Formats: sequence, C-alpha cells, structure tokens
Amino acid sequence: GASLMGMEGAAWRLDYLLQARDDPSLLLPLSEAWDERGAVARYLDRRFARPWEHALTWLGQAAQVFPPIADSLADARPAGCDLTGADAYAFLTQAIPALEELGIATLAPAWWKRAPVKPTLRLEVRSPRHQSSGLLGLDAVLTFDWKIALGGAELTAEELEQLAALKEPLVRLRGKWVELRPDDVAAALRAVATRHARQMSLGEAVRLAMTGRTDAGGLVIEQVRADEWIGDLLGRMRSGETITEIALPAGLRAELRPYQKRGVDWLAYLARFGLGACLADDMGMGKTVEFLALLAHLKESGAISGPALLICPTSVVGNWMHETNRFTPELRALVHHGAGRVGRSSAEGFVSEAANNDLVITTYSLLPRDLKALGAVNWSVIALDEAQYIKNAETKQSHAARALSAPVRVALTGTPVENRLAELWSIMQFLNPGYLGSQRRFHEQFAVPIEQRCDQRATAQLHALTRPFILRRLKTDPQIISDLPEKVEMREYCTLTREQATLYEAVVRDGLRQMEQSDDPMGRRGVILAMLTRLKQVCNHPAHFLNDGSALLGRSGKLARLDDLVTELLDDGDRALIFTQFTVMGERLVGYLTERFGQETLFLHGGVARQQRERMVERFQSGAGPSLFVLSLRAGGTGLNLTNANHVIHFDRWWNPAVETQATDRAFRIGQTRNVQVRKFVCSGTLEERIDEMIERKRTLTENVFGAGEGWLTELSTDELRDIFRLRADAVAD
Repeated sequence: GASLMGMEGAAWRLDYLLQARDDPSLLLPLSEAWDERGAVARYLDRRFARPWEHALTWLGQAAQVFPPIADSLADARPAGCDLTGADAYAFLTQAIPALEELGIATLAPAWWKRAPVKPTLRLEVRSPRHQSSGLLGLDAVLTFDWKIALGGAELTAEELEQLAALKEPLVRLRGKWVELRPDDVAAALRAVATRHARQMSLGEAVRLAMTGRTDAGGLVIEQVRADEWIGDLLGRMRSGETITEIALPAGLRAELRPYQKRGVDWLAYLARFGLGACLADDMGMGKTVEFLALLAHLKESGAISGPALLICPTSVVGNWMHETNRFTPELRALVHHGAGRVGRSSAEGFVSEAANNDLVITTYSLLPRDLKALGAVNWSVIALDEAQYIKNAETKQSHAARALSAPVRVALTGTPVENRLAELWSIMQFLNPGYLGSQRRFHEQFAVPIEQRCDQRATAQLHALTRPFILRRLKTDPQIISDLPEKVEMREYCTLTREQATLYEAVVRDGLRQMEQSDDPMGRRGVILAMLTRLKQVCNHPAHFLNDGSALLGRSGKLARLDDLVTELLDDGDRALIFTQFTVMGERLVGYLTERFGQETLFLHGGVARQQRERMVERFQSGAGPSLFVLSLRAGGTGLNLTNANHVIHFDRWWNPAVETQATDRAFRIGQTRNVQVRKFVCSGTLEERIDEMIERKRTLTENVFGAGEGWLTELSTDELRDIFRLRADAVAD
C-alpha cells in the first residue's frame, strides 16, 4: 500500500505500507520490515515467508503507473519517496485509481475528499461623497473594493498573486492544505484587475448584489458589504423588504385598502432613490389611485419640484382627469390632447403652461409627434399607464418614451410580459436605462435560454434582477382577495373622436332649435327624449347613430376602451357581461368582438326565445362556453344568474341607479365566488358626464327622484338642458 502525507515545505512524502490480507486493518510501515532484528520483521517472518520480496514486486508494478516510485527502488531497502507538489497532485488525481486497479491499496489525506476550493469575491461598497440618498438613480457613482476569499479566509490581491505564482495545485492556506485550480485563481485576478478605477454605478452594485455573480469567470460574490444608506438599500433589495411605511398625504381623498397602501409605500421607497418602479397589479386593483397617492406624497413632502408627466392610451385620458380631481383635488392637472392641445404645440408655450400644473396628461399617439415640446420640460416624474404600449422597443413611441428624462419613473401595467421577454426589457429600459444590459445581450443571456431552453438558472437570475423593481399582485392571491371588497364599481371616462363631436354638436343644435319652436309641453318632452336617445347613440358610435352598417374600428372612444378592457380580461382568463340598452348596438358589438378576438360572443335581447335564452345562460355558466356575453338592458337586466362572470361593463347608461344595479346583480349574486368589477362607460365633456354627476349628487334622495327611466330630465328648463347638452373642449380626442 501507499500513504501520501503533506509536509510543511514544498516537498511531500509518499510512504510504503504492508497490509495483511487476512486483516486489512493491519498496516505496517515497510521501513520497519527491512530491520531483520526488529519486532516487525520477526512478526512478518513468522507469518509470511520473506514478505519484502513480495513488496518489491508490487513496488515494481506501481512504478510503472507512478514513475516517481521508480527512483526509490534504487535504494536497497525502499520505504517511500519524496514528491514535489505537482507529483503529489498527480498521485491524487491519476495514480490512485490506477494503483487500486492493480490491487494496491492507497491512503490519501482526509482533506482530499473535499471539493476544490474556489475563490469567491466579497464586495465592499461606499456611499458617494457629498451626495445624499435622495433621487440618485442607478447611474449614481459609488466607490468600492474587492476582497478575495479562499475557504473562508480573506486574501489580498497580492496574496492571491503569490499563490498563483507558485503554479502549484496544492497549497498550504492558513495551516491547511487545499486544492486550488489555476483557472479559478486567474479568473479571480481578472475580476479584480478589470476594475482599476475602483468605481461602479449603483445599478452595477444592485446587479452584483442580486445575482451574486460577476462577468469575469462566473465567480460567486459571497458577500456584499456597504455602508450607510447603500447598505440598507442593497440589504432590502436582497431580502425583498423594499416597503417602508409612509404617512399618506393630507390631500388624498381616498381610503386605501391594505394592499394599495403597501403599493404606495413600495413606490415611495424606490422613488426616494430615483429608481424606476413597475407597478404590475392586476386589472381593476387600483393602480391609478396608488400612483396619484404617490404623486401627492412626493409633492407634499418636497421630494420633487416641477410638473409630472403621465402618458396613457387615448381611451383613458378622461378617466385619469376625473380620478385626479376625485382623489387628489389639490393637484393641478392639465390634459395635453385633443382640442385642449391647440396653442401648446410650441416648446416655449408648453413649458410655460406645464410649469403651472402638477400633472400633465398626454397620450402615446402624441408622444413622438410632440417630443420636442415634451422634452423641453424638466419633469419631476414620468409615468406610463398601460406600459405595455411600449412593449415593442423599436416603435416610435417607445423611442420617444426613453428619450424623456425625469428623476422618478413609474410604469403601470397589468401585463408586464404579454408574449416575449423582450417586452420586459423595453419597459425596464424606460424605467432604469442600461440595468438589464443592451437589447442584444439581454436576448442572448435571458430571452434565448429561457424561451427556447427553459433554462432554470437564467430564469432565476432574471427574477433576481427584476424583483426589486416590479411589484406584481394578482386578484387570485389569498392576501389580496381578503383586501378587496366584494364588488368594485368604477367609471370609465372615454373621449369622443372628431367625427363623434361633429355629430354631437349637430344633434344638440337641431334639438335646441326644435325645443324653442315647440309650444306644446308634450311635444317638447318628445323632442328632449329623442335628443337624449340620439346623443347616446353618438356617444356609443357614429355607426350606431347613422345606422348605415359602416365599419366600427377607430371611430369611437367607447369602443377603443372596450377593446382594451376585453383584451386584458381575456388574457387573465376572466369573463364579462356587456350591457347596452340598444339592440342595434348590441348586434354591432357582437359582430365586432367575435371578429376581433376570434371567439364566439353570446347576445341576449328581447327577440330571443325562452328556450334559446336558457341554452345561452347554461353555456355561459358551464365555464366551457364563450367568455363574453352581450345583453340588452331590458332583456338581460333581471331574472338571470350569470355568476360565471366577474366583470360587468355598462357600455351605455340607463341613468337609473336601480335599473343598472339590477343588471349588475346578474353576476354579483349568491353563488359568485370571485370579486366583481363593474365599469360604467361615460363620455367626458358630454351629457353623459353631467347626468352621471347629477345622479351621484342626488343618490341619497333615493332612486324615486329619478323615476323609472329618463323622464325626469324632461322637467328641466331649457337653460339647464342647454348646459347639460353642451360639449366641452376636453371631450374630443385626436
């Protein structure tokens, strides 16, 4: 047998042993067997005939496998041999398996069973001098030092270079022998040598802290130490505890649910450091009020100065304006869109007007067209609503969004990734430019491995990188469900197209002329009711008013908003009831939705026979049938159990709370297991908005005030009606 022992110097000793066949635990040094007068020799001679002759035979065979043994055979009585470090490494890695195949047992040091020691890095980061923690951004410059660790012992670069200079795979480290692979040592030295400037961005520090890996040799960062607020920030990001409670702004006119408060706290924490945040709450969970609460907090606390910019789809401009006035009335808001945009196209005029407001609301369609004017403003915050609108990084609006700058950036979306990971890169590039690397590198490092090979390591690394900057909550989360009410009602404020506005004003002029010419109270009543019907039709869609069978796409703000909502709810696997009081409009919606989404849409109206009606309800309730159900308000407003829907959309309004509530309760009733979201479409700046406001003000006087329909409107004076019908400038979108 052979026994390898490490020595304090550069030499190693390989000892030769005799092992008894009948007692493998009996090991005797061959050096003692050569002493014929010794006890060992006498013992061996009694049990075995001249055992050293057998030992020499075995050593001769071993020398053919491991040449250093051959030199020792020149000695008349070989007992072992001295080895260099390289010889010892060759014995451990190559000779041991070969000797054991010959039947020669070997003994190796106990530490050899351990895995090779791999250098790891320890990063020490220091906060920037003369700079507070406020609104830094990921490009803030930090100073740092690398520390190299081997087997838990920290080394300087100079000590590691000395080990590398030995060119020995087995080294003595802090009193222990360890295996050290030269390639690992070289990688550690490269990692240190490539950062002579001793400076890195906050973004790079976050990447290293979250992934624990450098770009050099895949070395693991076992520890990140940082001082002051940098240490707190990195520690919170690694632990996922990036939520610190703030006091809600005094100007907020809303009672936030617990998960919404947590969302505001999270946004405020990242905004404190100028880090971009993506609030990815599910549809209908209140992203709007969370952002408005954040903006009011930043204003009240003095964290920002100057106006904020919100970019959103055209279909929700009115909704944002109304929610701002409702939840944060102290914030001065300006809509940069439609007729209100006239006179603001020049950079100078726009900068001046924007400075007089706290929030400017514009649209994705205007973003590239008005980029010069928008880029001239020193924005304090830039937010993207429905941020999936920039999911394609090469579109004009995506380029324009990234061209704008602000210390605080926020993205709001219920679908941060719809089809490809490249969409996530585009949103993150807006929020924190450069954090995920170039588009090409992201494609190679993450998109290809994850999408094509389901690479778990790449998936985990991307999750670690993006986790601090994306807050995703779903309605299906048990914690969220406990926070949500059973029924959430909201207004969806839509804008008119220019075609709708032209038709609207024509109907108003003709109706007012007829009212003024009518002396008969009943005739006047008939004129008003007819005008209400025609204006509702115009607000729904020009093709509804004209009844000419013309195309629907691109001509109605309501239809555009319906398209957005249905796209999102179908992506979430949800189901919806869509109410309209007009059978003609229902037929057009069914045709549009069926073609647009490639799936059947049910339609229940007064002309549907009872048996067919029952089959429709049964199919919808089964869960295997269509996800969309259009109903006329009269036919579908009562007597149905449609609890398989968790969305109710009132495309047009009956202006009677009791009737609308009855319709909503087709889904929100006993047997409903999910929370129901109810959306009521209202065209901003039109009679729809004004009548809705009147109903809300008088709701406490009971629904009897308004009668069973719209007759109460005919009792208003001509001046009151003229004010209700008047079209405001902000009602029109480009």
